[in-house]
Amino acid sequence: MSLSEFGSILFWIVILTVIIAAITITIVYWRSRKSNNNYLENKEFKLRYFIQKQVDFSGKTIGYECLLRQQNANSTWSLPSNLDSLPLQRVVFLLENTFESLPTEPITLSINLEYNQIISSDFQYFVRWAISKIEPMKLSVEYTPGQAKHFQNKYLFEKRIREAQNYGMEFSIDNVGSDSKDLKDIEWMLPFIDNIKCSMRNFRKEDPTIWLDLNLQSWNKIAKENNINLILMGIEDENDAALAEQLNIKTRQGYLFGHPQNPQKEVTDNHEK
Repeated sequence: MSLSEFGSILFWIVILTVIIAAITITIVYWRSRKSNNNYLENKEFKLRYFIQKQVDFSGKTIGYECLLRQQNANSTWSLPSNLDSLPLQRVVFLLENTFESLPTEPITLSINLEYNQIISSDFQYFVRWAISKIEPMKLSVEYTPGQAKHFQNKYLFEKRIREAQNYGMEFSIDNVGSDSKDLKDIEWMLPFIDNIKCSMRNFRKEDPTIWLDLNLQSWNKIAKENNINLILMGIEDENDAALAEQLNIKTRQGYLFGHPQNPQKEVTDNHEK
Protein backbone atom coordinates (compact mmCIF):
# COMPACT_ATOMS: atom_id res chain seq x y z
CA MET A 1 0.00 0.00 0.00
CA SER A 2 1.41 3.32 -1.02
CA LEU A 3 1.56 6.34 1.24
CA SER A 4 -1.06 8.16 -0.83
CA GLU A 5 -3.46 5.19 -0.59
CA PHE A 6 -2.95 5.00 3.17
CA GLY A 7 -3.60 8.72 3.46
CA SER A 8 -6.83 8.38 1.46
CA ILE A 9 -8.07 5.54 3.68
CA LEU A 10 -7.19 7.52 6.80
CA PHE A 11 -9.06 10.53 5.41
CA TRP A 12 -12.27 8.53 4.88
CA ILE A 13 -11.97 6.95 8.31
CA VAL A 14 -11.82 10.44 9.83
CA ILE A 15 -14.84 11.56 7.76
CA LEU A 16 -16.83 8.47 8.81
CA THR A 17 -15.92 9.04 12.46
CA VAL A 18 -17.09 12.65 12.27
CA ILE A 19 -20.41 11.61 10.67
CA ILE A 20 -21.04 8.96 13.35
CA ALA A 21 -20.20 11.45 16.10
CA ALA A 22 -22.57 14.04 14.60
CA ILE A 23 -25.40 11.50 14.37
CA THR A 24 -24.81 10.39 17.98
CA ILE A 25 -24.80 13.98 19.26
CA THR A 26 -28.02 14.71 17.32
CA ILE A 27 -29.80 11.68 18.79
CA VAL A 28 -28.68 12.51 22.34
CA TYR A 29 -29.74 16.15 21.89
CA TRP A 30 -33.16 15.15 20.48
CA ARG A 31 -33.81 12.74 23.35
CA SER A 32 -32.73 15.38 25.85
CA ARG A 33 -35.10 17.95 24.33
CA LYS A 34 -37.91 15.42 24.29
CA SER A 35 -37.30 14.61 27.94
CA ASN A 36 -37.21 18.30 28.89
CA ASN A 37 -40.45 18.93 26.98
CA ASN A 38 -42.17 15.97 28.58
CA TYR A 39 -44.09 18.21 30.94
CA LEU A 40 -46.64 15.58 31.89
CA GLU A 41 -43.87 13.75 33.76
CA ASN A 42 -43.65 16.80 36.02
CA LYS A 43 -45.58 15.86 39.14
CA GLU A 44 -46.20 19.55 39.90
CA PHE A 45 -48.86 19.44 37.17
CA LYS A 46 -51.99 18.15 38.86
CA LEU A 47 -53.60 15.45 36.76
CA ARG A 48 -56.65 13.36 37.48
CA TYR A 49 -58.92 10.91 35.68
CA PHE A 50 -62.61 11.83 35.46
CA ILE A 51 -65.17 9.20 34.55
CA GLN A 52 -68.18 9.32 32.24
CA LYS A 53 -70.69 6.51 32.01
CA GLN A 54 -71.84 4.59 28.95
CA VAL A 55 -75.37 3.19 28.71
CA ASP A 56 -77.21 0.73 26.51
CA PHE A 57 -80.47 1.22 24.62
CA SER A 58 -82.50 0.73 27.81
CA GLY A 59 -80.51 3.33 29.79
CA LYS A 60 -78.64 0.74 31.85
CA THR A 61 -75.04 1.66 32.73
CA ILE A 62 -72.75 -0.77 30.89
CA GLY A 63 -69.41 1.01 31.21
CA TYR A 64 -67.31 4.00 32.17
CA GLU A 65 -64.69 5.96 30.27
CA CYS A 66 -61.66 7.41 32.11
CA LEU A 67 -60.92 10.93 30.85
CA LEU A 68 -57.58 12.54 31.78
CA ARG A 69 -57.80 16.14 32.97
CA GLN A 70 -55.26 18.73 34.13
CA GLN A 71 -56.07 21.31 36.80
CA ASN A 72 -55.71 24.92 35.67
CA ALA A 73 -54.66 27.94 37.72
CA ASN A 74 -58.33 28.86 38.29
CA SER A 75 -59.01 25.33 39.68
CA THR A 76 -60.95 24.24 36.59
CA TRP A 77 -60.05 21.02 34.79
CA SER A 78 -59.28 20.66 31.08
CA LEU A 79 -57.82 18.15 28.62
CA PRO A 80 -53.98 18.33 28.71
CA SER A 81 -51.92 18.49 25.53
CA ASN A 82 -49.15 16.08 24.48
CA LEU A 83 -50.88 13.08 26.02
CA ASP A 84 -48.31 10.72 24.51
CA SER A 85 -45.66 12.26 26.77
CA LEU A 86 -47.34 10.80 29.85
CA PRO A 87 -45.40 7.72 30.99
CA LEU A 88 -47.49 4.63 31.67
CA GLN A 89 -45.96 4.48 35.16
CA ARG A 90 -47.72 7.74 36.00
CA VAL A 91 -50.94 6.55 34.36
CA VAL A 92 -50.85 3.61 36.79
CA PHE A 93 -50.32 5.97 39.73
CA LEU A 94 -53.21 8.24 38.64
CA LEU A 95 -55.59 5.34 38.08
CA GLU A 96 -54.99 3.75 41.49
CA ASN A 97 -57.38 6.13 43.28
CA THR A 98 -59.80 6.22 40.34
CA PHE A 99 -60.19 2.44 40.40
CA GLU A 100 -60.98 2.51 44.13
CA SER A 101 -64.07 4.65 43.48
CA LEU A 102 -65.53 2.49 40.70
CA PRO A 103 -68.28 -0.10 41.24
CA THR A 104 -67.38 -3.79 41.21
CA GLU A 105 -69.67 -4.77 38.35
CA PRO A 106 -69.01 -6.86 35.21
CA ILE A 107 -69.09 -3.81 32.91
CA THR A 108 -66.43 -2.13 30.73
CA LEU A 109 -63.84 0.47 31.72
CA SER A 110 -62.30 2.45 28.83
CA ILE A 111 -58.95 4.22 28.97
CA ASN A 112 -57.55 6.32 26.10
CA LEU A 113 -53.85 5.80 25.34
CA GLU A 114 -51.54 7.24 22.68
CA TYR A 115 -49.30 5.54 20.12
CA ASN A 116 -46.09 5.92 22.17
CA GLN A 117 -47.81 4.50 25.25
CA ILE A 118 -49.15 1.48 23.34
CA ILE A 119 -45.80 0.54 21.74
CA SER A 120 -44.02 1.06 25.07
CA SER A 121 -42.37 -1.97 26.64
CA ASP A 122 -44.50 -1.19 29.72
CA PHE A 123 -47.79 -1.65 27.85
CA GLN A 124 -48.24 -5.36 28.57
CA TYR A 125 -47.52 -4.79 32.26
CA PHE A 126 -50.05 -1.92 32.29
CA VAL A 127 -52.75 -4.09 30.71
CA ARG A 128 -52.21 -6.98 33.12
CA TRP A 129 -52.13 -4.58 36.09
CA ALA A 130 -55.32 -2.76 35.04
CA ILE A 131 -57.24 -5.99 34.40
CA SER A 132 -56.24 -7.36 37.80
CA LYS A 133 -57.29 -4.13 39.52
CA ILE A 134 -60.71 -3.70 37.92
CA GLU A 135 -62.02 -7.27 37.89
CA PRO A 136 -64.82 -8.16 37.31
CA MET A 137 -64.87 -5.13 35.00
CA LYS A 138 -63.46 -5.54 31.47
CA LEU A 139 -60.70 -3.29 30.11
CA SER A 140 -60.94 -1.41 26.83
CA VAL A 141 -57.91 0.55 25.59
CA GLU A 142 -58.88 3.32 23.18
CA TYR A 143 -56.79 4.98 20.50
CA THR A 144 -57.73 8.22 18.69
CA PRO A 145 -56.96 8.11 14.93
CA GLY A 146 -55.67 10.96 12.76
CA GLN A 147 -52.05 10.46 13.76
CA ALA A 148 -50.91 8.26 10.87
CA LYS A 149 -47.56 10.08 10.77
CA HIS A 150 -46.77 8.50 14.15
CA PHE A 151 -47.04 4.96 12.80
CA GLN A 152 -43.37 4.33 12.19
CA ASN A 153 -43.99 0.74 13.27
CA LYS A 154 -47.42 -0.67 12.45
CA TYR A 155 -46.17 -4.20 13.09
CA LEU A 156 -45.17 -3.42 16.69
CA PHE A 157 -48.42 -1.53 17.33
CA GLU A 158 -50.54 -4.45 16.12
CA LYS A 159 -48.35 -6.93 18.01
CA ARG A 160 -48.83 -5.03 21.28
CA ILE A 161 -52.61 -4.87 20.77
CA ARG A 162 -53.03 -8.53 19.82
CA GLU A 163 -50.90 -9.68 22.76
CA ALA A 164 -53.01 -7.57 25.13
CA GLN A 165 -56.22 -8.94 23.61
CA ASN A 166 -55.00 -12.39 24.60
CA TYR A 167 -55.25 -11.19 28.23
CA GLY A 168 -58.89 -10.16 27.64
CA MET A 169 -58.40 -6.49 26.74
CA GLU A 170 -60.62 -4.90 24.09
CA PHE A 171 -59.20 -2.42 21.55
CA SER A 172 -61.33 0.59 20.61
CA ILE A 173 -60.92 3.39 18.08
CA ASP A 174 -62.11 6.69 19.51
CA ASN A 175 -63.78 9.66 17.82
CA VAL A 176 -63.89 8.75 14.13
CA GLY A 177 -65.34 11.46 11.93
CA SER A 178 -67.10 12.09 8.62
CA ASP A 179 -64.02 12.44 6.40
CA SER A 180 -62.92 9.54 4.21
CA LYS A 181 -59.44 9.97 5.72
CA ASP A 182 -60.85 8.80 9.06
CA LEU A 183 -61.55 5.41 7.52
CA LYS A 184 -58.26 5.33 5.62
CA ASP A 185 -56.34 5.94 8.87
CA ILE A 186 -57.79 2.85 10.55
CA GLU A 187 -58.53 0.54 7.61
CA TRP A 188 -55.45 -1.59 8.30
CA MET A 189 -56.58 -2.00 11.93
CA LEU A 190 -60.09 -3.30 11.19
CA PRO A 191 -59.14 -6.98 11.69
CA PHE A 192 -58.21 -6.37 15.34
CA ILE A 193 -60.60 -3.56 16.38
CA ASP A 194 -63.30 -4.48 18.91
CA ASN A 195 -65.14 -1.12 19.15
CA ILE A 196 -65.45 2.04 17.05
CA LYS A 197 -66.66 5.25 18.70
CA CYS A 198 -68.41 8.00 16.73
CA SER A 199 -69.24 11.41 18.18
CA MET A 200 -72.47 13.18 17.23
CA ARG A 201 -70.63 16.50 16.97
CA ASN A 202 -68.76 15.23 13.90
CA PHE A 203 -71.99 14.47 12.05
CA ARG A 204 -74.25 17.45 12.86
CA LYS A 205 -74.87 19.64 9.79
CA GLU A 206 -76.01 23.23 10.21
CA ASP A 207 -76.19 23.44 6.41
CA PRO A 208 -78.04 20.47 4.84
CA THR A 209 -76.14 20.97 1.56
CA ILE A 210 -72.81 20.07 3.23
CA TRP A 211 -71.53 16.75 1.93
CA LEU A 212 -70.22 14.15 4.39
CA ASP A 213 -67.92 11.46 3.00
CA LEU A 214 -69.07 9.14 5.79
CA ASN A 215 -72.24 9.44 7.86
CA LEU A 216 -73.29 7.45 10.90
CA GLN A 217 -75.01 4.87 8.73
CA SER A 218 -71.72 4.38 6.85
CA TRP A 219 -69.85 3.66 10.08
CA ASN A 220 -72.71 1.43 11.20
CA LYS A 221 -72.32 -0.62 8.02
CA ILE A 222 -68.51 -0.77 8.32
CA ALA A 223 -68.80 -1.93 11.92
CA LYS A 224 -71.30 -4.67 11.14
CA GLU A 225 -69.29 -5.94 8.15
CA ASN A 226 -66.23 -6.30 10.38
CA ASN A 227 -68.01 -7.62 13.51
CA ILE A 228 -67.14 -4.44 15.41
CA ASN A 229 -69.30 -2.86 18.11
CA LEU A 230 -70.29 0.75 17.29
CA ILE A 231 -70.53 3.25 20.17
CA LEU A 232 -72.24 6.62 19.72
CA MET A 233 -70.83 9.46 21.84
CA GLY A 234 -71.88 13.09 22.22
CA ILE A 235 -75.57 12.30 22.74
CA GLU A 236 -76.93 15.53 24.18
CA ASP A 237 -80.70 15.36 23.74
CA GLU A 238 -83.61 13.10 22.89
CA ASN A 239 -83.16 13.71 19.15
CA ASP A 240 -79.64 12.27 19.32
CA ALA A 241 -80.95 9.33 21.34
CA ALA A 242 -83.70 8.76 18.77
CA LEU A 243 -81.10 8.61 15.99
CA ALA A 244 -79.13 6.02 17.94
CA GLU A 245 -82.36 4.06 18.34
CA GLN A 246 -83.15 4.32 14.62
CA LEU A 247 -79.69 3.03 13.68
CA ASN A 248 -79.89 0.35 16.37
CA ILE A 249 -76.67 1.56 18.02
CA LYS A 250 -76.81 -0.12 21.40
CA THR A 251 -73.94 1.55 23.30
CA ARG A 252 -74.32 5.28 23.97
CA GLN A 253 -72.44 8.02 25.79
CA GLY A 254 -72.97 11.75 26.27
CA TYR A 255 -74.23 14.61 28.42
CA LEU A 256 -77.79 13.28 28.18
CA PHE A 257 -76.68 10.46 30.49
CA GLY A 258 -74.25 12.44 32.63
CA HIS A 259 -71.24 14.75 32.50
CA PRO A 260 -67.71 13.53 33.33
CA GLN A 261 -67.40 13.26 37.11
CA ASN A 262 -64.41 13.63 39.40
CA PRO A 263 -64.55 10.27 41.23
CA GLN A 264 -62.14 11.37 43.96
CA LYS A 265 -64.40 14.32 44.80
CA GLU A 266 -67.37 11.97 45.08
CA VAL A 267 -65.42 9.72 47.44
CA THR A 268 -64.47 12.75 49.58
CA ASP A 269 -68.06 13.96 49.64
CA ASN A 270 -69.29 10.53 50.73
CA HIS A 271 -66.74 10.41 53.56
CA GLU A 272 -67.84 13.85 54.74
CA LYS A 273 -71.47 12.69 54.85
